Amino acid sequence: MTASAVQARPAPVPVRVPAAASVAVRPLLASGDAHGEVLGVSSHAVWIRVGDDVVVVSTRDATRLPIGVEIAVLAAADPFGSIEHRERVTVGPALIAFEGLTVEVVRWWDPRPTLAPTHPQELAARIRGLPSSVPDVETQRLRLALSTWSPSELCSVAAALLGRGPGLTPEGDDYLAGALAATRTLGSTLGAEQALAMLDDAGPRLTVAARIRTTAFSAALIRCALRGEVAAPAAAFLRALAGRGDVLEAHRHLLSVGHSSGPALAAGIVLGTETLNQLHSTPNGGLQ
Repeated sequence: MTASAVQARPAPVPVRVPAAASVAVRPLLASGDAHGEVLGVSSHAVWIRVGDDVVVVSTRDATRLPIGVEIAVLAAADPFGSIEHRERVTVGPALIAFEGLTVEVVRWWDPRPTLAPTHPQELAARIRGLPSSVPDVETQRLRLALSTWSPSELCSVAAALLGRGPGLTPEGDDYLAGALAATRTLGSTLGAEQALAMLDDAGPRLTVAARIRTTAFSAALIRCALRGEVAAPAAAFLRALAGRGDVLEAHRHLLSVGHSSGPALAAGIVLGTETLNQLHSTPNGGLQ
């Protein structure tokens, strides 16, 4: 075979796979073509950075994330075997294109759980006995910030928690994210307007702090938590707390996620729930 024949050989056509995506990444995927870079690859997922955003493309048997795009393939099929670290990626309208794999979004899901109306006493009964702290993570300052609706104190506490611990999502980040998500979702169900206003006020500052103090992946999850968008096991736990599902079973499932992420996220959710209950168990909706 001559050199010219080799050069004329066409490049392999990328494999196309359908996917479902979180509505949290819809604005990114709805824009014109953008370019990203692969942050990391495993058998179950590919992490992609696009500007200040992170998108995770995962297999059907991975944990569904609020910044996720889930392909209809199992990890055993090795769909990400050809993808390399730092590979360039094209992110365009409803698709993510790697060199040998094109992911096409054909449907969407909402990572913010829909919660049934509930009552503070019912919530208190459902979280009774569940841990609201994890080792080596400070608890009381976050509890105080949430219970006094203090945006400035919440930002101060977050600065101490963000980036605390090893991994793509440090333990301090997961704990904070759980508390934020519980405050947003259960606070909306309970009509805790002061708590929701605190999140709205602190949100922009927390977003900047997360971008500076922790990993890009974790910072993206913090932004989601501020909106009440969570991973599927956390959403199931929140739904169970609101009366749709078995609380202990959902709690056990969340604890099994990752090395420290699941326990920290679960403890943060319980802390946020306890704080909301405290606010609604005092006269005038929590005003002292």
